[in-house]
Amino acid sequence: MKYTLEEIRKIPIFFIVGKGRSGTTLLSNILDSHLNVASATESRFVLILWLKYKNLKVWKPEMAEEFYQVLLEDYRIKYMWEFEDSFLEQLKSLPPETKVQELIKVVYIYKKSMFPKEHIKFIIDKNPRYTLFLNRLQTIFKEAKFIRILRDPRDNVVSSLKYSNKKVGAIGFKWLIYNNKFDRFSAKNPNNCHSKSFEQLIINKGEYFREFENFTGIKGLAEIESKRLQIRDQFEEKFTEKLRIQHQGSVKPLDPKKIGHFKVKLNEQQIEAVEASVFPFAAKYGYKKTTNVLPIKPLKKIKLEWKHNYRFFKNGLLYDLPYPLFLTVRKFMLDNVSKGKKKKLDQLIND
Repeated sequence: MKYTLEEIRKIPIFFIVGKGRSGTTLLSNILDSHLNVASATESRFVLILWLKYKNLKVWKPEMAEEFYQVLLEDYRIKYMWEFEDSFLEQLKSLPPETKVQELIKVVYIYKKSMFPKEHIKFIIDKNPRYTLFLNRLQTIFKEAKFIRILRDPRDNVVSSLKYSNKKVGAIGFKWLIYNNKFDRFSAKNPNNCHSKSFEQLIINKGEYFREFENFTGIKGLAEIESKRLQIRDQFEEKFTEKLRIQHQGSVKPLDPKKIGHFKVKLNEQQIEAVEASVFPFAAKYGYKKTTNVLPIKPLKKIKLEWKHNYRFFKNGLLYDLPYPLFLTVRKFMLDNVSKGKKKKLDQLIND
């Protein structure tokens, strides 16, 4: 199916953000089962394509092959994504006035899904790390809307511990940083931001879906949600064992036991460490302390904030570089600095 430039421009785009392990993948997979929704996960190709093509003046059909090679600079796309056969044909058919925003939307539209698709009317991009790039994404897509998924920080820590060697207090503080960033952005852009909790989805998915539909315009979520539970066999075949373990909850029924399971998964000392990091902030979203621990001291909080913000600044700075320099610096960092990330990347490639 081909799309005109005008049709592409009219497709709204939504970014699902929030601290990882908060149910973002679950919501993305539910949405992906919709016939008219293109839902993508865990890629930063938007930032890469923006670096390369943000000053694009005239689009030419012969640029399609180069565009595809730039797209493959995102390792997740290179090793995990597949595209419809007509992807390049659609790129080549676009008129000279095409901008990078429309090219990015074409990537979403032609990404293969485990679910059948008809005419794409909505685009969803789920990436927790995009919480750090909200202003950049708004610059690229001025009409974009942002959906933040909240989860009890203690349950979030339990889920994150399986994939992190950090201490529970540090994971909890990262939850605080991410949600603080969204709150500040949302305060400036209230009409373009929507925030719901993982617990609300589990306890009352009917109400959750109604409010979500009102915000996005995507209809019929309650009806199509059941399709998510019918793809287990495809899920088992498509993903590596590591990825199946990491996202196995995405093809399971909504489980109320996931709410409050920190009470049996964490010991009292660990719960205190998390609660000291996230309260009183977490209280405004209805989460209640289970211990009498005091918040971390101001000096320690400042040090932790500085440490996190410095890392976020370095990460963001990479995507401010000219495209050729970006490639050089990223390679140098993977080879010499970010050895943990390089190890994960090598594992991804091997898988």
